[in-house]
Amino acid sequence: MPQFSYKAITPAGEQKIGEMDAPSEAKVVENLSAEGLIPVTIKKGTNKQAANKKKSKKLFASNKVTQEDILALTQQLSSMLKAGLPLDRALSILVEIGDNEAVNHVLQDLQSAVRSGKGFGDALNETGKFSRFYVNMVKAGEAGGSIGDALARLVEYMQRAKELRSTVVSALIYPMILASVAILSIIALLVFVVPQFAQMFDDMGADLPAITVAVMNAGDMFSQYWWAILGGLLLVILWIQFMLKNDAARTRLDHSMLKWPMVGELISKVEMAKFSRSLGTLLHNGVPLLSALLIVKKTMGNRVMADAVGKASDDLKQGESLTKSLLAKGVFPAYALHMLRVGEETGQMEELLSDVAEIYDDEVKTSVKHLLAFMEPVLILIMAVAILVIIGSVLLPMINMADLVE
Repeated sequence: MPQFSYKAITPAGEQKIGEMDAPSEAKVVENLSAEGLIPVTIKKGTNKQAANKKKSKKLFASNKVTQEDILALTQQLSSMLKAGLPLDRALSILVEIGDNEAVNHVLQDLQSAVRSGKGFGDALNETGKFSRFYVNMVKAGEAGGSIGDALARLVEYMQRAKELRSTVVSALIYPMILASVAILSIIALLVFVVPQFAQMFDDMGADLPAITVAVMNAGDMFSQYWWAILGGLLLVILWIQFMLKNDAARTRLDHSMLKWPMVGELISKVEMAKFSRSLGTLLHNGVPLLSALLIVKKTMGNRVMADAVGKASDDLKQGESLTKSLLAKGVFPAYALHMLRVGEETGQMEELLSDVAEIYDDEVKTSVKHLLAFMEPVLILIMAVAILVIIGSVLLPMINMADLVE
């Protein structure tokens, strides 16, 4: 049975460290809760193994607070607040048990701000490490008298967003590896194999077909001017990064990407899931619709769809329906907006936003599978054709010479 090491808090706020044999992490949480303990961190392996991992991580540690750090912090703080610990005590415990210097620095800043009388939402905002979405969720929880519930909703939101992001990223790993192998294989043939035959053809003094000459020239170019090719690729990457930081260029790119076959549909579904989950979470926590739309606009990756949300909020001020305004923009999936229109008319917008987010999470997974089913054979075909052309260009002169000898 797997062994887990854990850190937990007693109802009195004291720290307890131990180990437990259990079939899963969920079972460890269940057992600790049954003992009246508040689980803070649970890791697979013994405390000695966890300490060794901690030492190895320090070698590559950075001062940056990642989204994973914020998610872990939110989970721990939510558990302690829901168990009844005061905010100041919860922050103190997290500082004591923390093993990440960057996160501990943020926690200490939060604790100092809270002790000076500032609201927790304002304290989060001052650190500069938390998104506007996160800060407004906490402020809404403060106004409603339940920061713990707000943090619990944030944990759920961040976990779903992480799952959605992981689905897309993990799906792209295999095609990227396949494309890289294809490119490296072609370059290796041009640099190491083709020049061997080029010398032989020069010695024979034979007239070469045009395709063979082209491949030989490509091999010479890679062999002699590889530094220029690498420099050119670097310049292209820098140019792309510069263009992506330019608002006008980025907007044009985002607009065109929405029209790309398969890719545009995937982007639309990803953004719809993000929009629905973000807006639903904010509304559930009591953030007014107009303010929520402006916050959601900042969370969206596609500039065109984000601008549509911003314009919809302006139309909302004029008394127009949210879904009617978004439908007029023509960039969001019509089916999702018709579902939300029902929510507007029946007063169940929050529930339907949650349903739409779930539906489009599944739609994204389906679209990713379809995209992979298309990309993999296309990449393999391109690689096969390129290698066939290179090998054929080498064999063709040899076949011609054999025919002349006969």
